[in-house]
Amino acid sequence: MIQPLRTLAACGCAFALAMAISCSSAPKKSDSVITMKTQAAQDYTYGESYYRQGRYELALQFLTLSLSEYTSVDDAEGIIATYNSIGKTYMATGSLDMAEDILLKARARAREASQALLFDSSINLGELYLARADAQQALSIFEEALAMPEKARTQAQTAVLYHDMGTAQKNLGDAAKALAYYAQSLQINLAQKLAAEAASDYYMIASVHSLAGRYDDAAKNAGLALAFDKQIENSPGIAKDLFALGLIAAKRGDTAAAYDYFQRSYLVYTTLGFKSEMKKALTQLIAAADTLGRSAEAETYRTTLADLGSP
Repeated sequence: MIQPLRTLAACGCAFALAMAISCSSAPKKSDSVITMKTQAAQDYTYGESYYRQGRYELALQFLTLSLSEYTSVDDAEGIIATYNSIGKTYMATGSLDMAEDILLKARARAREASQALLFDSSINLGELYLARADAQQALSIFEEALAMPEKARTQAQTAVLYHDMGTAQKNLGDAAKALAYYAQSLQINLAQKLAAEAASDYYMIASVHSLAGRYDDAAKNAGLALAFDKQIENSPGIAKDLFALGLIAAKRGDTAAAYDYFQRSYLVYTTLGFKSEMKKALTQLIAAADTLGRSAEAETYRTTLADLGSP
């Protein structure tokens, strides 16, 4: 019985050795690519989450890491998506030149990749020109995007395009066209249950009405924006909505309500650490406090504003 067992053991060893050789000669690159793509996708998700929270420094850290990981495995779609997110984050921080540089890279690569990625990249680049107050250039890019095949975009992306076209028209002084585009965007976002996007539509509709002196309509839509942003706990959006409601109340002559909104906005901005926005809220708070005869509070806010220093 000893010899058969030895033969069986030898066969087992030979089989194991053959398997080892076979496995060692098999390409391992695919496993590495899958692992790296998974890690890149995770870091991208973290970056996008921090972006939505307004924590831009952390967003850039994770998005930059994601870009490096996607680049290491030459994942074109991942690279373009991450370029776009990094560009949006730079825009949010006011670094428009850096944003333009990376968004142009995204658009150039997207032309060789797919219409869907080109559509997304075009929207982001158009938004950059909006941030630079070049509404006409932005509108030209948006109109090019609108002419792309509908299959190149989702309904949510179409809503973004309509929203941005509304903003371009608003900046060009055409309130009627602006409201029409915002209405189209809002219809899609409500149907798709996209709360953050719907809040943004309501906010911009409120802005158009406020500029036209229709303060009741402005307050109604700003209130709807606040309700949607609260629903998803969008702190930057909540602070912005409160500030807008304060401005509308001030224009209507309701200084007490304006003071309350500005104070609430300031507190949210403080938790976020948005220094520039804190200063804007404090400036409005001081004016409202002076009007209401709250001298002590006005002085406290003046001291706080001075302590924040220059930009």
